Amino acid sequence: MIAVIADDFTGAAEIGGIGLRHGLRVMIETSVEKVDDIDLLVIATNTRSLNEEEASTAIDRIVKKLLMLEPTFIFKKLDSVLRGNVNAELHAQMKASGKNLAVVVAGNPYFKRIIKNGIYYIEDVPLAETSFGNDPEYSINSSSVVDLLSSSCLVAKSVKPTDELPKSGLIIGDITNDVEMKKWSHRLDNNMVVAGGAGFFDSLLCGIFGDEENNYTGRDYTFGKRSLFVFGSAYPKPPDMDGLTLNNNISVFNMPDEIFNNANYDSMCMQTWIENVVDALKTNKNVFVSIKHKFCDEEGLSVRLSRSIGELVAGVIESIDLDDLFIEGGATASSIFNCLYIKRLVPFGELEPGIIQMNPVRYPNLKVTTKPGSYKWPKNKIHFIKN
Repeated sequence: MIAVIADDFTGAAEIGGIGLRHGLRVMIETSVEKVDDIDLLVIATNTRSLNEEEASTAIDRIVKKLLMLEPTFIFKKLDSVLRGNVNAELHAQMKASGKNLAVVVAGNPYFKRIIKNGIYYIEDVPLAETSFGNDPEYSINSSSVVDLLSSSCLVAKSVKPTDELPKSGLIIGDITNDVEMKKWSHRLDNNMVVAGGAGFFDSLLCGIFGDEENNYTGRDYTFGKRSLFVFGSAYPKPPDMDGLTLNNNISVFNMPDEIFNNANYDSMCMQTWIENVVDALKTNKNVFVSIKHKFCDEEGLSVRLSRSIGELVAGVIESIDLDDLFIEGGATASSIFNCLYIKRLVPFGELEPGIIQMNPVRYPNLKVTTKPGSYKWPKNKIHFIKN
């Protein structure tokens, strides 16, 4: 069994989709439990939303529990642009597993995200100059991977695929194309902590199982009559509806001003929001829930909003049976699953890389699809049942 620790839920789902692509039996968990007949166990930690100390403690606990299951290896799935508590989590994993070297390969040429001479680029634009530089939760003010990942715990070093590797420390690999990705995957061994993005994990599995070609093909999907779409990501971007055909069978409900602006909002406001969504679903309309507000500097705002979205979805599912639940944003997904007491999901489909379909064990008739906030919608692949 291969084990993966992901710092948010959409990242965990993306890894699950890659496992499906390679024909593996996959399970996604929010805690470490012994699971039989599984080839790939993915632990979704949501540690990206914690502070460094909390994240380190969580990773230490998870790694020690995973080692008791004796996995073939443990891969640390990071945010594709290195947001979150990357250094602290890697340091905790190194200590818990007794390893002195961590190797990070974070770029993904498939999405035109590359690292060249230690500088991160997205579509040839330095990372800090993209919209990630204005992320309200994880603002990025440097395009240098060394600047992004270094700390007093671990000083990072930028390394090319052909450079000699040090015996200890934290290195971040340059990656500009699939050939370099393959070079990195062939240089690793069990004496190091291996970390990076989904593209790197795919390359590792290709090396293990001999799949030299990426066998991802994608597919279309028609959502059920009662589908709830939740757009909870705070990633700063204009509304991206490519591939989603808006029609009169869709109702859109924005988060009420009262809930967005007040931590101690009136509970009746939430109840009214829930009832409005349920009423639309009962008429066989698909519902979009969004947060279209100007984000302010309120401390903990994103966590509070995710919690409110989770409360909304839990209230809706208590009142009506859904066919499909679509969630954008890892923190939002984690909050919703916490409110629904969902701890185990079985991936079954991949619409596009990163856009994964799953069945929650607790709600076997519900299909859940998750998408990272920074990924685009799959063009012309999502369809709605017309009534």
